[in-house]
Order: sequence, then C-alpha cells, then structure tokens
Amino acid sequence: MPDLADSRRVLQEVWGYPGFRPGQEEIIASVLSGKDTLALLPTGGGKSICFQVPGMVIEGLTLVISPLIALMKDQVERLNRLGIPATFVNSSLNPFEVDRKLQGAMDGTYKFLYLAPERISSDIFQMRLPNMPVKLLVVDEAHCISQWGYDFRPAYLRIGEIRANLPQVPVIALTASATPRVQEDIQEKLEMQEPQVFRQSFFRPNLRYFVLEEENVAERILRICQRTQGTGIIYSRTRKTVEKLADYLKGQGIRAIAYHGGLKNSLRNQIQQAWLENQHRVIVATNAFGMGIDKPDVRFVLHYNLPFDLESYYQEAGRGGRDGQTALAIAFKHGPDEADLKRWAGQKYPSWEQLTRHYEILCEAYQLTAGEARDKLVEFDLQDLLTRSGDSRLAWYNSLRVLDAEGIISFQEDSDDFGYVQFIARPEDILRYKDQHPSFAAFIDFMLRTLGGESYTREVRFLPDQWARQLDIPPLDLHYYLERLAQHRLIAYTPPSHQPGIKFLMPRHKLSKQGLNWDKYTFLQEQSQSRLADMLGYVHNTHMCRSLIIQQYFGEAATEPCGKCDICIGRHKTKVNDSDFREIKAQILAYVKAHEASYRDILLHVAAGKPAQREKVLRYLLDREIIQRNPTGKLSLSA
Repeated sequence: MPDLADSRRVLQEVWGYPGFRPGQEEIIASVLSGKDTLALLPTGGGKSICFQVPGMVIEGLTLVISPLIALMKDQVERLNRLGIPATFVNSSLNPFEVDRKLQGAMDGTYKFLYLAPERISSDIFQMRLPNMPVKLLVVDEAHCISQWGYDFRPAYLRIGEIRANLPQVPVIALTASATPRVQEDIQEKLEMQEPQVFRQSFFRPNLRYFVLEEENVAERILRICQRTQGTGIIYSRTRKTVEKLADYLKGQGIRAIAYHGGLKNSLRNQIQQAWLENQHRVIVATNAFGMGIDKPDVRFVLHYNLPFDLESYYQEAGRGGRDGQTALAIAFKHGPDEADLKRWAGQKYPSWEQLTRHYEILCEAYQLTAGEARDKLVEFDLQDLLTRSGDSRLAWYNSLRVLDAEGIISFQEDSDDFGYVQFIARPEDILRYKDQHPSFAAFIDFMLRTLGGESYTREVRFLPDQWARQLDIPPLDLHYYLERLAQHRLIAYTPPSHQPGIKFLMPRHKLSKQGLNWDKYTFLQEQSQSRLADMLGYVHNTHMCRSLIIQQYFGEAATEPCGKCDICIGRHKTKVNDSDFREIKAQILAYVKAHEASYRDILLHVAAGKPAQREKVLRYLLDREIIQRNPTGKLSLSA
C-alpha cells in the first residue's frame, strides 16, 4: 500500500518540489488511507497536488470531475508535460474522440481522466465506467454541487451515479471557498462516509483589504499603479471596460495589457504567458482570467467593478501576495457600478417565459426538428439570435447558461484556434503507411519529429498556422493531411474551433418546469441576492475589520483584527472608539467642504475630540486621499 514516503518521492522526482505546503501532507495521507476527504484550501493553497500526487502513487485510474473546459485542458497539458498520461472528455470533442479516450481509460492508457459533469449520464460513459480501473474519484470545485453555493451546476448532482457504480472507491472533494452550509451540502450530496475534513484558515496575513469610494476610478487606479511596485491584476466586469482601461493605462506609460473571453484562445495564452514573464506589468481582465494562475509576486489586485459575491472576491483578491509578501486588495465602490451590479444580478436567472422563448428561437435558427438532437459542434451566431428576438446579449447569455447547465445544449462560448493531435497507431503501422503513401512521407516525418520521443502517445496542442509555416504549405493542405491521417486511424485530430459553438445534446422537445425542476431556479435567485447583499455589506462596512468579515463569512470563529485593512488602519491611527471616530471625521469633512483651509485651521476650528485625535483623523483622511492638498497648500475635498 502506498504511503507518504512514496508521495514525497513522487513530489520531488516528478514535480521537482522539495516538500509539501502546509496542510497538503495530511490531506494526502487521508486519501492514501482510503477515506472520503473534503479539503478546503484557499486560493493558492495547492489543491491539485492533493489529488495528483496520490493519483500517481495509487495503482489505477484517477477520475477527476471538473466543470471548466479551459481548466481541464490546462491541467491535462501540465500533467502531459511532466510525462504523466492524462486526458479529458468534455463537450468540445466529437463522439469518435470521446469513444477513443474512454476506451483508453478502460485499457489503462491514462493515469488521469478529467470528465465534465455533463458527461456522467451519457450512455457511452455509463457503459464503460464499470470496466475502468478507477481507484480514486476527485471532485474539483466541489462547491458546484451545492444549491447553497455561488456556482451551482445541476450536472454535479449526477456524481452520485459514479459512487453507486464504484462504492468502494474513495472520493476527495476540493474547493477554495465554501461556507459551513455548503460544506455540509457537499458531504451529503457526495454521500461521504465518515469524511476527513481539512480546513485551512481563510486569513491571509499579508493581504491588505481596502474599499475606496471614488468618482474617477481609472485615475485612482493609475496613481496606485504609479506608486506601487511589482505586478498587478485589475478586474472589470465587461470586455469593453477592460479594453478601455488597459488603453488608458498604456497611454499613461503603464505596461498594461487586456485579457478577456472575446480574444482567441492562443492570444489569451500568449498574453497570460507574457504577463507571467513580466513583459507586461499589469493585466486588466474580466473574471475569465486567473484560474490556475500562481504568480508569486503580484503586489496588487484591484477591482474596478465589484464582483457578485464574497466567494468570487476572495478568490480573485487571493491571487495577490502568494510569495508571502504584502499585497493590496482594493475594491472600488461608485454609484453607477453598484446599480449595474444589482441589475445584472437581477437578470442572472431568466424568467420561464424568456427561457422557453429563447429555446424555441434557438431551435428554429438551427432548423432543429422535433425529436432531433445534434451532437456536433456548429458555429454559433449570436447576432442572428439578437435580430430574431430583439433581446439583449445579457438576456441571451443567461438563457444559454441555464440550458447548458441542464444538459439540453452545450454552449462553447470561447473560440479556440488551437488544434489537438495524438498518434493512436503503432509506430510500425505509421511507417508502413508512410511507405505506401509517398505523398504523405514528408508530412509524416514532420509529425514523427514533432510528436516523437516521450510525447509520442500524448495529446499535443498546436497552432495550425504555425505548423503550416514550418512545413511551408498552405493551411488548407495541413488540414487535409491531418484529416486523412485521422480517417485512417493513425492519429486523433481535433481541429480548431475558430468561432463560439453550440451542440444540441437533447432532442428538441417542449420544455417543462417539472423536467427542469424550475423551483430550484427560484431558490438559486434568492441565494444569489443573499450573497450580493453580503458583498455589499462588506463594501459599505465602516466599523469591522475586513479580514474578519471574510473569515467569519466562511465559518471561522475569528476575533483578532488584521491590523492592516482600511478599517483597522483607521482605528489604529486614531485610537478612538467608533462613535468618536465618526464624529471627528464628520466635522472635519463638513469644515473642509465649507472652507478651503490650512492644516492648522482645520485642527483649530473642529471641536470634536482632543487635538491629537483630530490630527490623527486628519492624517488618516489625507492618507486615504479623501482630502487633498492643492498647490497653494490649502486642503479641500478630493474631486
């Protein structure tokens, strides 16, 4: 039976790490002992190591349920680069590819199989599951199984079907953010038997949480970028704002770059890598950025727009300071943004009338007849749907998200200009084919050089245009060669998807509230509003340590203030109680609003508090740039 010594050896030999991070070894010991395990590791805590290392030392297959296509691809590629045979099955693949990969999982070709939750109930998977050598079941992003969580995915409830088929296989569930109620729900839904639960503290002692109220947020962000050393991340809600803010910062001499889901997959990878290598200092992004990122020297994470919930904010802010050094986590509040946030949250779950109307329009647009399914990715034309319906992009996105979550369609929003290729024939068969088809000889030699050696049996991601340039052939000829080799079963080839795509996984039918268990969406809407209220409570809080709010939100019985957030700094600097602090601050602001005064005038004319207290409050307001000093030395309210 493998033990921790085996795990330490694998960690060093395969991953090159000298030792485990705090908490990882205890989690791995639980997994190796065959116990059901729930691990709550904050962002940057090294979740993947907790199942990938035991998956390597346990004989057999590790089955990983993961909700995000991009994250699956990223983790599989990382494992492949380490020489570990791994693959994924999700909606981006055609039926032949799915069948080939599942057959490979049965035959022992892979150590890790990543599976989208929507694929659990498919006939092709259910038929093969009993014959797969699964020895460990992993549920990543486990909060998705809970209706109390912030990212509920109905397909996650089907994981019980796997447990029913493999009752002796232990499960490890991992998440970076789960409230106590979500933790209980995870254990119940996964039918965990006497689970070992590991919780790391949500306290990040090196993060300094601030909430700043600003009229001109872009200008304040510029000043932060100018005054703060190191690299940074700036989050915004929309692609348009991301591009506009990145252009503004670049125009002011900041090495900034924009990142969002509307960019080609290869370009996003290029931008991300350039930022990781410090070619760009600041990355301005939507929440499409950050999954799996572990850059140690991020000194600031700024939120131009507020996120919808504290779980998202904590995860995104937590991408700063992973080297243990101080990092700023600043969220901005400004009137129009809060109104937009409430509007977006109110539209997150469509009405029944909207959902059914959009489904019918979608079927008509793609000429899907009653009872017909179409499990082939076809190009998605959002503009056509907008024209047909007269509805907004946001309304359509929310309807598509629900239809996708229910497994009625598969909506692949992001375009992907990478192709994926892998040899599946024996070397002798490939050489025989080369001799029989001389016109393919040069291309097959190129493939053998490119995919040979250790990577021979692994799936490789590539850019077709880049390969075409190397071969000095037109891209269409490259595609022809790859298609022919795939047809003759020498390779498995997944071509790029240059446009967003859609599949109709279920035959066209009349949607029913009973079939979709529509009541749960009413419940989810209520939960979403509740989490938004918690987020706004955090933002409008003026008296409680921000780190404590986050810790207590996630169920920690914490009482010690961090001493570093904007609330704690205010208390520390003034050394007055809440009521005195508010009174002194109010009088100073009222006086400055009425008079453009000197520093000394303010201290003399404000009556509240003692002179030393008044000066400390005034310094606090200056540090926060609530009050500013003009060129003549007078003080006034910041614009």
